[in-house]
Amino acid sequence: MAIKFNPVLVTLFVVASTILLHISDARSVRREALAGDWEPITSITEEVIEIGKFAVDEHNKKAKTTLEFQKVIKGENQVIEGINYRLVIEAKDGDSTHNYLAEVWDKPDKSKSLTSFKQLLEV
Repeated sequence: MAIKFNPVLVTLFVVASTILLHISDARSVRREALAGDWEPITSITEEVIEIGKFAVDEHNKKAKTTLEFQKVIKGENQVIEGINYRLVIEAKDGDSTHNYLAEVWDKPDKSKSLTSFKQLLEV
């Protein structure tokens, strides 16, 4: 006994399956990062640590303070003309330790500029 397929139903099945497959693929694909998007820093590399140390040193020069860099807690970066870094930094101020939010622009010519540095509120 032979199985008979209705060509119209087979065509509808193939089309519906193809559409569902494309919808599923579209949902599972991660959106590609665009220039200008802030992206989390997933690994605190030596380069990120150097940016953190630079931020504390520059803040000390501008504000005439003596903060001591301790570590980078977390951060994110933004690809623009160069790279912007937004870091949460732990620094020691005398006997107490505080967290600071610093933004550093690492320019295309590899010079750096501290664009923001402020103490985060303690909770």
